[in-house]
Amino acid sequence: MKRLSLKSFLIGATALMAVATAATPVANAQEDYIERWKAFAEETGLPEHKAWADMLDNDETRKLEKEWKDFRGYTASSLIEDADIPGELKPGLIITKDNLASMPWLSDYLPKFWIDRLNSEWMGVKGIRIVPTNHYYMQKALLDATKKLGKDPFTINEKGELVDRDGKNGVLTKSGLPFLTPKNGDELNWLFNAHGVGTEDLWFNPVLMTGCSSSNKVERSYTGNIWWRKMAGRVGKTPLGNVPGYEGVTEAGSLLLTSPRDVRGLAGVRLRYADADKDDNFKIFIPTLRRTRTLTGTNGQDPIAPSLELTWDEWRSQWTKTDKRKFKYTMVKEGFVLAAPEVGAAYDPYRPDEAHCALTGIVDMELRPVWVYDIDDLTNSYQYSKKRIWVDKELYYTQWMEMYDRRGNLWRTWDDSRWWQPTTGRAMWRSVIIPNLISQRHTMLSMSSDWEKVDQMDNSLFDVDKLRDKR
Repeated sequence: MKRLSLKSFLIGATALMAVATAATPVANAQEDYIERWKAFAEETGLPEHKAWADMLDNDETRKLEKEWKDFRGYTASSLIEDADIPGELKPGLIITKDNLASMPWLSDYLPKFWIDRLNSEWMGVKGIRIVPTNHYYMQKALLDATKKLGKDPFTINEKGELVDRDGKNGVLTKSGLPFLTPKNGDELNWLFNAHGVGTEDLWFNPVLMTGCSSSNKVERSYTGNIWWRKMAGRVGKTPLGNVPGYEGVTEAGSLLLTSPRDVRGLAGVRLRYADADKDDNFKIFIPTLRRTRTLTGTNGQDPIAPSLELTWDEWRSQWTKTDKRKFKYTMVKEGFVLAAPEVGAAYDPYRPDEAHCALTGIVDMELRPVWVYDIDDLTNSYQYSKKRIWVDKELYYTQWMEMYDRRGNLWRTWDDSRWWQPTTGRAMWRSVIIPNLISQRHTMLSMSSDWEKVDQMDNSLFDVDKLRDKR
C-alpha cells in the first residue's frame, strides 16, 4: 500500500516554487483548516457542513487558534502532516462495507466497533465519511493561566495527587493545565482531569437518555437536567479562584430527572474532593421514598437509571477518582484515531433517528492525534478491570474509550461529539453513544447545551436538599 506524506509533497512543491512562496509563512503554506472546511462544505453541498464552516470562518476563531498553536508548537494538522498516514485517508472518503476490504490499514485508525457497524443490523450505518480535521483549543483565560505556571509546576505524590512546588494540593492552589507533554500515564491522567468538562460551568437543558435494545428499539427513555461546576482554580468566569463554601472541593455535578413520572424528581449531587483519602460527597434524593440516601464511591459504578449503560463514574467519559493505590495509570502509545468531530454547535455527526436508538445512514468522523493510556484496577473490586482512553492532543479530552469487564472482555465503549465553540474554546456536549458489546444493548444521550442559562447557575444546584425542591 503506497502511503503519501503530505509534508514530503509540500517540500517538493516548495523547491519548485521557491520564489512564489518566499514571502509566505510556512504555517500558512502547510495548512488552513478553515479553508479546507469551506471547500469541503461546497463539495458535499450539505447544509450542516456549510453551517460548521461558517462558524469557523471569523477573526475571533483564527486569533484564538493561533495563540494556542504558538504556545503548543503544533496543531492537529501539522502532526498529521508529519506522520505516515495512508494517502487514501483524507476528507471526502466514505468508508462502506463495499470498499472496506480495500483498506487493510483502516483498523490502525478506526475502532473495531465502528468497522463492525458497516456490516451489522445493531446500530448499523451505511457509511463513515471523513471530514477535515479541526483545530481544537480551550479558553483564552485557561491558556493565560497555563503560561503563568512556568516550568515543571507540579509533581505527583504516592497517592496520585497533584502537588505544587510548596508541597500543597495543586488542584486547590493553582490554575492552568499540567503536563502538556505528558511523559507517562500519571501525567496524562492529570492533563485529562484538568480538561474537566471543557468549561467552568455546564448546563444540559434538557438531556435525553435513551436505553436501547439490540434491535435498535427504545427500552426506556429519561429526560432531565445535568449541571456541573468547577469549584477550584476558576479563571474564566466568576466566582474566580475557589468557590466559597466548598473548601477542598474540586468539582461538582448534579442531576435532576423530569420524566418519566415514576422517577420524576430523582435528584443526585456528587462533590469531588482533592484529597485522595476523602470520599466523594455523594447523595441521591429518591422521590418514591421521600428520602435522601448517602452513597459511597462504589455506588458510582451503578447505572444512573434502569436500562441505561451510563454509570455515575462515566459522567464525562471517565470520572473515577484518581488514586495510585487503587489504579495504575500507564501510557500505552501515541498515534491517531478516527472519531466524531466536535461540531455539535452546528449538527450531530452521528445523525441518529428520532427515537435516538438507531443511526440513519452516514456518520462523520475526523482524524485526530492522540495519546493512549490505560487505567488498570488494582483492587480487583472495581466494575472494570481496565479502561483504555484515547486523549486528544489539542483538546485534552477523550476521543474514544474502551471499558473491559473483570474477565478482560470488552464490555462497553464511549464515543461522543462535543458542542464546542470555535470563538471561545468552551465546550459542552451534543451527543454520546455507549454500547454494551456483550449484551448488544446501548445508550444514546442527546444534550441541549444551554449557553444562556448557564450564566445564571448558582450553588443551590449542588445541594441535594435544595435541588429536589426544583422538581
